[in-house]
Amino acid sequence: MEKCTKGYFEFDTRQDGLYLTVYPPQQGEPALDAGEVLYYIEKKNIYGCDITLIGDTVKKGATQEVTVKVSDETPYPVSEFGDYRISHDTMTLEAVFYPPFKGAVELTYEEIQKDLKNIGVISGISEEAIRLFLLEKRYFETYVLAKGTKAREGSDGYIEYTFNTSLKPTPKMNEDGTVDFHTLENVNHIKSGDVVAILHPEDRGDNGTDILGRPVYPRKVKRAVFRYGKNMEVSEDKLKLISKVDGHVTLENDKVFVSNVLELVDVDASTGDINYSGSVMIKGNVLAGFSVKAAGDISVSGIVEGATIIADGDITFNRGVQGMNKAVIKAGGNIVSKFIESASSVEAGGNIEADSILHSKVRAKGTIKASGRNGLIVGGEVRSICLVEAKNIGNEMGTATVVGVGVDPAAKKRVDELKTSLQKLGDSKIQLNQIMTALRKKQEIEGKLAPDKVELQQKTMRNLVMIEKDLTEQKNELEQLRQQLGEDVNARVRVSGNIYVGVKLIFGEQNYFIKEKRTFCQFVKDKADIKWQSL
Repeated sequence: MEKCTKGYFEFDTRQDGLYLTVYPPQQGEPALDAGEVLYYIEKKNIYGCDITLIGDTVKKGATQEVTVKVSDETPYPVSEFGDYRISHDTMTLEAVFYPPFKGAVELTYEEIQKDLKNIGVISGISEEAIRLFLLEKRYFETYVLAKGTKAREGSDGYIEYTFNTSLKPTPKMNEDGTVDFHTLENVNHIKSGDVVAILHPEDRGDNGTDILGRPVYPRKVKRAVFRYGKNMEVSEDKLKLISKVDGHVTLENDKVFVSNVLELVDVDASTGDINYSGSVMIKGNVLAGFSVKAAGDISVSGIVEGATIIADGDITFNRGVQGMNKAVIKAGGNIVSKFIESASSVEAGGNIEADSILHSKVRAKGTIKASGRNGLIVGGEVRSICLVEAKNIGNEMGTATVVGVGVDPAAKKRVDELKTSLQKLGDSKIQLNQIMTALRKKQEIEGKLAPDKVELQQKTMRNLVMIEKDLTEQKNELEQLRQQLGEDVNARVRVSGNIYVGVKLIFGEQNYFIKEKRTFCQFVKDKADIKWQSL
C-alpha cells in the first residue's frame, strides 16, 4: 500500500485480538483525529474496542508510530473502502476513503467505478479525482468524484418599445429665462413602416444532468407576445411590430395602439402646439396663440380663438372661429365652419362654407358659401376663383366689404413668368444633353476621360438632375394655374337675399361698386363689363 503522508491508522487482526497501529504524519501534514477511528469501528461494526485506549494511542501516534491491542475480538479483516455521500440535489458525489486492515484488499480504479455504479452514479464521474486518490492515498479527506452538469438558466422574453412609454409634457425653458408652453413633447409621432416594438424571444436555457443521469431542468421562463390594436402588422420573422399608418403610438397596459387620428380635449398650455402626421380631432377649444398642424384632417368641436390651424386635408369647426384678428386657417381641402369672425387669414384649396363670414380675409380655390340661417358676408375680404354665394352681403350700415371672384391678377402674371422660365430651362437642358453626348463619345474613343472632363461630366449630370426637378415642379404649377384660369370664365357672385351699398366686387382686374341695394341677384362678367342679373 502507498504510504499516506498524513496521520492515519491501521487495524491488524491477530490470534489474540485486534491491534491498532497509529502512524504519525509526515512533512508537516495533519495528525490523525481519534474521531476517524471511532467512525470506522462504528461503520464496520467492530465490537469490544477499548475507546479510552484508542484515544490515548491516537495522541501518542501524533509524534511516533504506536501499536497497541485494543480488543480481544478477532473481526474479519476490512478491505479499503470509500464512504460515498450524494448531495441532496444529486449534483455532487463526495467520497472519504478509509484504510484497509493490515494485509486486506486495497481499492482499484475499477472497483471504485463499480462502487459508483452500484449507488447509481453514472454521470459526471471524475476519472482524475479517482486516480488522484489512488496515487496519494489521503485518507479521511473529501474527494469530489462526480459532478453533475448544471442546467443553463434561460431568461424571460420581453418587448422593447422604440418610443417613449412615459411621456411627461414639459415646457421648454428659453435662453432668456421665459417658459415656452408651446413646445411640449407630448406625442409619439410615427411614420408608416416604422418599427414600434421589438420582441426579444425567451431563452429557455439548456437542460443539465445530475450524477444519477437524470435531466436537470432550468427554471421556467416567461414568453413574450405582442399585444396590439389596429393599424399594425408583425414582420415575417415575428420579431417586429410595424405601423401601417402615419400617426402616433401609445402604450396602455402593455398593449400598443397606433392611430392616424389624434384625439385631444383642448389645445392649450397643457398640450402645447400640435404638429401631427395624421388627422386631429379636438373635442374642446383651441386657445389663442396656439397652433394645430396636421397632414390629414382637423376637426374642432369647440371654439377656435386667435390660433393657427393648418391641415393638408379638410378642416371642420363645429362651432366656429373667433379670430381676434390673429387666427390663421389654411386647408388643402375644404373648410366648414359655423361662423368665421375676425380671422386674419382663411385659405382653402377646396371650398369654404360657413353660416356667416364677418370681418375676415377669406380665400378659396373652390366656392365660398355663406348659406346657413344667417348667410352673412360682412366686412373684410372674401375671394373665390369661381363662386361666392350668400344670403346677404354687406349691411344697412354700409360696412366696407370686398368680394372677389376669378383669378387674381398675380396668378396671370405668374403664368407668364412660368412660361418664360420653362423655355429657359428647356434650352439649358438641350445644351447640357449636348455636352453629355460629346463627353460620352470622347470616352468611347479614348477609353477614359481626363480628370477635368470627368469633373465636367459629373457637374453636368448634377445640373441635369436639378433642371429636371425644376421642370417638373413648374409644369405642375402651370397646369394648376391654367385650370384656375379656365374656371375664371364662369366666375360669379350670387345673392339670395340682399347686397348692400358699401360692397366692392372684384372680377379679376375689374372693380364694381354696389351703389344701391339689390335683392335676389347675381353678378357676372360679360366680356369687359360686370353685370347683375335677377335670379
